[in-house]
Amino acid sequence: MKVVCGTIRMIQTSDIFIPIPKARNTQTKIEINGDDLTARTIESIWVYPATLGVGTFRIVLSNANGQISELYKAGQFAKFYADNTDGTTLQFWGRIDYVKDNISTEGQFLEIEGRHRSFLLSEFLVCHSAIGVTTSQLLRDIIDKLPASYGFTYTNVEEDATTMDVNWNYKPFWDCIIEICNKAGGDGSKFDCYPDNDLDFHFFEQNTKVNETEYIAEGLNFLKAREWGTNDYFEKTRVIATGQDVEGLPIVYTAISPTEEEEIKEVFIKETSANTETKVQTVAEAKLAEITNRAPQARMEAYGLETLTPGENIWIVVPRQKIYGLYKIIQIMNKFGAKSGGWRTEVLLEEDESGVPQSIQQVNDKSVRAIETDNTNKRNFSWNFDFESDSGTHSSTQITDGVLKTDGSASGTWISPNITVDTNVTGVDMKTVGDSLAGTKIRLSVNGGITYTQIWGEGLKEIVPLGRNLRIRVDISSANTQIKSMALLYT
Repeated sequence: MKVVCGTIRMIQTSDIFIPIPKARNTQTKIEINGDDLTARTIESIWVYPATLGVGTFRIVLSNANGQISELYKAGQFAKFYADNTDGTTLQFWGRIDYVKDNISTEGQFLEIEGRHRSFLLSEFLVCHSAIGVTTSQLLRDIIDKLPASYGFTYTNVEEDATTMDVNWNYKPFWDCIIEICNKAGGDGSKFDCYPDNDLDFHFFEQNTKVNETEYIAEGLNFLKAREWGTNDYFEKTRVIATGQDVEGLPIVYTAISPTEEEEIKEVFIKETSANTETKVQTVAEAKLAEITNRAPQARMEAYGLETLTPGENIWIVVPRQKIYGLYKIIQIMNKFGAKSGGWRTEVLLEEDESGVPQSIQQVNDKSVRAIETDNTNKRNFSWNFDFESDSGTHSSTQITDGVLKTDGSASGTWISPNITVDTNVTGVDMKTVGDSLAGTKIRLSVNGGITYTQIWGEGLKEIVPLGRNLRIRVDISSANTQIKSMALLYT
């Protein structure tokens, strides 16, 4: 049985785990541009996540008298090998982004920073549309859009029958990956994804990959636990999601936690590929489920774990902290160098604020973009009309070819169907797109059509009374008027 609680994942099991001690015979090698620099390594950190983004690395090398200052540059490759046999197991293959020479009272050092060799995934933008395509096939389709020279393959993409519709326009590749992983598996389950050191994609259901070889156990290989506990700083009580219809009008949905009381803690998501009310609602509810009821988080450090890969579950047993279970590892951080005392592996059991550790976020996000949305009054919901199908009551009006207009008459009136919302409406904004709209007036009823209040058009906008049974009335005063889309934003 699998349990998904907030954003931490683990496998619930009744099995009793008894760790068997393993011999440690650490063999490591750090290679840069083909040169063995193990002996010069003061410190190195190799971060390898599942789903969160592209991995990163940092190396500090002894550089007395500048002996290696001119040898290494951006674009070259760095590799970290580590195991307990012969030092030939490749743990991380990275590409250098930045080389800098530092001098201090402690000496002269060469510092090298970079990303996993799959770094081009953080630079590629996706333009792709699909309807009713399985998540597995969609992942393969967008991988196929990558230039063949990049060398990515997908032999380890497992099948998932969940289907999704997308309309991505210049969306960052890794944002597409996260959307696919959140959708895959249907309700109550998600998938993980990462490219390995051979650039082959792995895509699999969370909590289905148990590493039978590795463990972290107090008294054997456990070194320390950091940050174990529940932190509600990043927990939210509501998610406001917005999308856009085909005419660019906003679609808004607010998912609110049933446990929300006086303290409102909210987060905003703008998803331009969500172009229907249902899609926007799905985005909001999925994000709310992800960031509420957060469970304990932790970083565990142990002696090197040679066979561990991102997204696997391993046994962690620390009796003094009452930690016992099969926990999913969402990020591996291998450390090696004189400062770390040899080879150490730190694992992350819980996401940071938005699911992306800061070190990865800083590398993958080149700039901070302001959030723009046509919802200045911060309404919680929207009722959208795209006029793709006929509905409502007509009086000298018609809906045809995606527009609302008169039937040729000089004027006409259209009244929408009635909808009932959960709570009384306390504020509204009306957005409209069309041609020759002068003279058109839009009115809102909150009592099912008994009385109407003008909310759009020439003349005084009236105060909307409280009510839950909504109906829109559109009065058109010209045969030239064509309304292509409308959106009622309301709270």
